[in-house]
Amino acid sequence: MNETLYMVQLRLNPERLIRFAQDQGINRAWDEDLGYCIHAWLAALFGALAPKPFRLFDPSTTWHKDRPLKWFGYSAHDGATLREQAETFASPLALAVCDPAELSCAKRMPTAWATGRRLGFEVLTCPVSRRETEKDVFLRAADAATDADSIPSRAEVYSAWLARQWGEAATLQSTRLEGFRLVRMMRRMQPNVDSVGRPLRRLMYPQALLHGELTVADGAAFAACLARGIGRQRAFGYGMVLLRPLR
Repeated sequence: MNETLYMVQLRLNPERLIRFAQDQGINRAWDEDLGYCIHAWLAALFGALAPKPFRLFDPSTTWHKDRPLKWFGYSAHDGATLREQAETFASPLALAVCDPAELSCAKRMPTAWATGRRLGFEVLTCPVSRRETEKDVFLRAADAATDADSIPSRAEVYSAWLARQWGEAATLQSTRLEGFRLVRMMRRMQPNVDSVGRPLRRLMYPQALLHGELTVADGAAFAACLARGIGRQRAFGYGMVLLRPLR
């Protein structure tokens, strides 16, 4: 039996979000996509129930102190459970970033997807692979090319990478690279010490917005992919698949 999945949505107050980040010592210009800030805020708000994957919509282009930021996430827990967790255990600064009453609007996602169903999709990804270190999959493809003329395009590489991420769950009918940029990101180092003691480090990773159409090949595997998310950096705002119907 497939586990229940919910889509949750919140509007975040930008000024209070930055106040939270400042209190946590993580307000840095090199957290360009706010991925680490939102990751830390979700942990403070929901603890172990923090939704993942999630997406913060265009923080670099829509930043206005008087305009809420739009946030979506997938969660195994319903809105009432998330709200109770936040209102009971979150710190005041974390809770003030959003209105927890909006969690009552959480939407239950289908638990069964029919094989052969065609859907449109959109997903913000961090297309990297790990072999000792994380590296842009396009750069790996360029390294493997025998000459400059055999280097595939970035869109081709990302499309093939996305198909591998879906595995047996779905067949891609088309994929478009709608947006690409290099993003400065912030993460903590990983020594065996408490998170408070881990130093912050700066990274530069690719961010790719992919649109397209797919056909569900395995309904249970498809639901699992939605819940897990696509690619790496899923705890920091990447890999949440948004779906649309096709006529």
